[in-house]
Amino acid sequence: MLELILLAIALAMDSMAMSIVNGIRYKNYGYREMFLASFFFGFFQGAMPFLGYLVFTPFLKYIARYDHWVVLIILSALGINMIRDSFKKEDVKEGSDVFSIRILLLESIATAIDALSSGVVLPEFPVPAFISCLIIFIITFIICLGAHRLGRRIALILKDKATMFGGIVLILIGIKTVLEHLGIL
Repeated sequence: MLELILLAIALAMDSMAMSIVNGIRYKNYGYREMFLASFFFGFFQGAMPFLGYLVFTPFLKYIARYDHWVVLIILSALGINMIRDSFKKEDVKEGSDVFSIRILLLESIATAIDALSSGVVLPEFPVPAFISCLIIFIITFIICLGAHRLGRRIALILKDKATMFGGIVLILIGIKTVLEHLGIL
């Protein structure tokens, strides 16, 4: 069971970083949006291993060749847009972007794509695969809730540099994903 909890924490790390960025990024980011974003991140972190377990086990070797590049492209595009927005002459003390379900969906999928491959280890745990994925969901949800609050505090400290910082973090997450898949990290 300890291995399952450690897997859940490891899978939640990209979502945690994205949650911090969102806490920095959005000007209309209240408790409802934090809860919704945490739910989305948790849902996809839990659903992807289950999907990998049920459907993609025979195809994972083919998907694994490209998933990290998809993550890099999506997160870099979001990050570059944030960095570009940081040079606008508006006050970003409270964030600069408006919360969007469409962007949240992209972020959730991008941070969870590599969790597909973890589905192959689900049979190793002492609980059914569905319960393992539920545990991954719950742990990711809780971690992301705290991370959103942390992002709001960072935004107040960094003020007009917060959006640029968030964009850089997104690009770094994408690069880290590629380097891990290439065996460099």
